[in-house]
Amino acid sequence: MNRRTFLGALSGPRSVRRLGVHVEARRLWGRPVVLALIVVAVLMAVSSLAAQSRTSVDIQAQIRKSAELQRQALQTLNDRAQAEQLIDKAYAELRAALSSMVINATETKFQDPLLSIQTQRGNQALSLLQRAGDTLRQTRSDRPAKENQEGAGQPAESRAPLDEVRKNLEQALRLTSTIAF
Repeated sequence: MNRRTFLGALSGPRSVRRLGVHVEARRLWGRPVVLALIVVAVLMAVSSLAAQSRTSVDIQAQIRKSAELQRQALQTLNDRAQAEQLIDKAYAELRAALSSMVINATETKFQDPLLSIQTQRGNQALSLLQRAGDTLRQTRSDRPAKENQEGAGQPAESRAPLDEVRKNLEQALRLTSTIAF
């Protein structure tokens, strides 16, 4: 085969016969629309895989952030307003992580066998965080009236709600720390 015949075979509409299928090469690959659709399909497949891995990293970061906010709330229980804000932020982070976990699980082909246990632990931690926040809000609103009646110092009955909040936060932190995604 000389050079002219070879170049003519590349540029002209020639038939290609492979494995019994007769296709015109130029008709399939000569159209930019077909090529563009193939490129788009490959890019979508790659981006969906990257989005799933990014989502699991984001979920893990949200869980870690919630645990850190819970630790900070435990350390700042003396400042009830700040502790309340930290508990609310920890609740929001954990709730977002759990929602993302459930959404991610519905999009996967194979279910994670530990997902139901992890969501159950997460929901228990959310319940404990909510209880701790509610108790802090209630004691914060009751506190000025009691201080005016009883005077200075912290009576034993006002320490009891703080002990309950501390217990709920510690338990929520333990549960949050066991969630892995």
